[in-house]
Parts: sequence; structure tokens; C-alpha cells
Amino acid sequence: MKKSLAVLAGLTLASSLAMGADLASNADYKAKCAVCHGANGEGKAALKTPPLKDSASKSESDIADIITKGKPPKMPAFGGKLSADQIKGLAADIKSLK
Repeated sequence: MKKSLAVLAGLTLASSLAMGADLASNADYKAKCAVCHGANGEGKAALKTPPLKDSASKSESDIADIITKGKPPKMPAFGGKLSADQIKGLAADIKSLK
């Protein structure tokens, strides 16, 4: 029984990490990004925002640049709203998605 619970707990943790648990626990992501990109970065069809895992192949620097400058026509720039460290943290979390 204990072994089954340990396996279940491990699978649950792995599943959470694969679905963007870092994003879901990132307060900056929740406050600035989740409304358009979904709670776990899954994207929103109604807004035509793709899953953020599609951006994970980009470099952290490129991701940070998009967050900083925005991506017209819909994504606003967050360079004046988030610190460089906050942007770097978001870029790292997005980069870790698979």
C-alpha cells in the first residue's frame, strides 16, 4: 500500500511539473499572464493564444525580450510593469515547459 501511494505521489508530481506547475505557482504569472495564456500556460483558443510550451524552444533571452517588449498586436509590453528579475523568472519558467 505504501509503495502504491509513493508511486501515485510521484506520478502526480511529475504530471504537475509537466503541465506548468512553475507557472501556476508564480505570482507574477498569475497576475500578468494567466488571464490570456491560461492558468498553466495552456493557451486560450478564444483569444488565439497558443500554449506557452510552443515558446519553450526559444532561448530565455528571446522569451524575456518578448515579455519585455510585447508581441503586437495583442500582447502588451511588461518592461515597465515587471522588474528585470521578475521577467527573468517568467522566462525561465516558460523555458522549462515541455
